[in-house]
Amino acid sequence: MYPPRLHGRRAPLAAVAVVLLGALVAGCSSAPGTTTPLADRDTYHVGLLQIAPATLLDQTVKAFEDRLSAQLAPKKVTVDVVNAQGDQSLIASSARDLAGTDDDAFAVIGTPAVIALAKQVTDRPVIAIAMGDPVGAGLAASLEAPGRNVTGSVDYVDPALLLDQIMTVQPTPTRLGTVYDPANQNMVVWTEALKKAVAAHPNLELVESTISGSADVATAARGLVGRADAVLVGPDATVFAGLPAVGAALGGARVPVYVSGGDASVDGVLATIGPDYPAVGALAADAAAQVLKGTPAAQVPFGRPAGVEFGINRTTMESLGVTIPPSILATATVQ
Repeated sequence: MYPPRLHGRRAPLAAVAVVLLGALVAGCSSAPGTTTPLADRDTYHVGLLQIAPATLLDQTVKAFEDRLSAQLAPKKVTVDVVNAQGDQSLIASSARDLAGTDDDAFAVIGTPAVIALAKQVTDRPVIAIAMGDPVGAGLAASLEAPGRNVTGSVDYVDPALLLDQIMTVQPTPTRLGTVYDPANQNMVVWTEALKKAVAAHPNLELVESTISGSADVATAARGLVGRADAVLVGPDATVFAGLPAVGAALGGARVPVYVSGGDASVDGVLATIGPDYPAVGALAADAAAQVLKGTPAAQVPFGRPAGVEFGINRTTMESLGVTIPPSILATATVQ
């Protein structure tokens, strides 16, 4: 009746095409063909789709898994993780395949993947992990009362807040670059907000470089060399996955790279400014636990990060010779 399930922590990349039949994200109502309410079950099967490989995404997914298991103990939770490798065609095909599995719920990290799955699955819950703007994407009526089968956590931080911090670093940039995927609806929203934030600084202009997939990240980053004197990477999972290439291209050209959250230890990255992503993953697990315990996803609010954190790469800072204000250094994590 349903495609065979493959359970396990991580699927080998060579087996992605097969594992896609058993993967994607978290839910809230009974799976097709079953009659036992979710709250009454002793075990749960959650398919989780990760849009691309990246240390930050791995850490966020791990935090989701650990918190969900702890929240539902002593019941057993099996999470099947599949990685779409930043391939748009795999995202689309996996969403179709997963809609036909018997997973109890689905969890997804990566806005395009959340949207793709939500179009296919309406009878079970979908847990979005660190999504930018589920309301703007048409997946929820509001963050407080989603109204549909999609809930989870959001990672949105107003770009104006990030830019205000960047503009305190000396030398002050006059051309700010950014790299993003315009097919990611939430990144379009985020970039529009960044444009407004940049417009509030009279001596600053925004330079955009776009991608259509993970293979374009390095080229897009190189395209900013000579056009931007600082770069801010927004919460784009595909660009996060290619962050080493961004750091290599821009760090070698002595262009400061700021990332909206994540790991500042990547070579060439100067600083991260944003939410604690593992904490945002745990917030999504809290929402998923409520759903699996019987609360409809439509009634479970999205979890939101409490604030932003600064991470600074000491090697990059010293190499670039930039001056970061003592007020930031006093609370930042310096790596």
